[in-house]
Amino acid sequence: MFEPENDLERSLMKAATDPSHRPQFCRDLLGSVIFLINANQEPLDVQGGVVQQGTQIGIQPWESNGVDWLPIFTSLSRLQQCLQVETSYLQLNAKDFFELTKGAHVVLNPKHDYGKEFIPNEIAGMIDGSIFRAQKGYRVKEEIEVLLAQPAQYPTQLVNALSRLFPKHQSIKAAYLAHFFNPARDEAPHTLIGIDANGDWDAIVGEAGMVAQSVLPAGEIVDFIRVSPTDSGPSQYLLTETKPFYQRSFLRSLFG
Repeated sequence: MFEPENDLERSLMKAATDPSHRPQFCRDLLGSVIFLINANQEPLDVQGGVVQQGTQIGIQPWESNGVDWLPIFTSLSRLQQCLQVETSYLQLNAKDFFELTKGAHVVLNPKHDYGKEFIPNEIAGMIDGSIFRAQKGYRVKEEIEVLLAQPAQYPTQLVNALSRLFPKHQSIKAAYLAHFFNPARDEAPHTLIGIDANGDWDAIVGEAGMVAQSVLPAGEIVDFIRVSPTDSGPSQYLLTETKPFYQRSFLRSLFG
């Protein structure tokens, strides 16, 4: 039984069952203290609770499927439960640790019920903040005929996850969905999400993209566009031919 011992573990458990919470979990992790096993047998040069520059820190990796992972833990007790012999440990701010170990694969809470693997590109995006921003964008420079319709198989899991995320952004008024194909750039039709919002577009799409990536099957993509009554093309189709799958309630607008 995994009983949470701190706010980070509560956030981790929530993210495991609610994809809409995963962006917030990444932020919570970056601001938290994590624990790691110090495999270096030499005494650490610690002064005033701070490991001094030049001190050698050894981290014993965990091997899985031919990949070495650096193990970190959300609490001291999680670390101790994985030890067979007594050893020294370190506690560091997670963001500082990620910066010190750039390029490494990291696993949080190995052998526990709740944990997560972090690959190098994901860690780099967390450090520089790009994981929370829109990843790619393109602007249509000429008129292109595209295909728009409703999907034969409705992406219920994606819609449910986004519907839990969007209330956290007060500027989002509504969201719409269609199946979209642009023959000039797409190999196959995919999901298009139209969002009626006047806030920080990069932040909205960054978090929505992170949530979508966590629930969509590997290889599937989703595009996001800002919809407006004054725009033509996909925006007009979404606003006039479909009903929103998410709409901010009047009471939520009044009380936040």
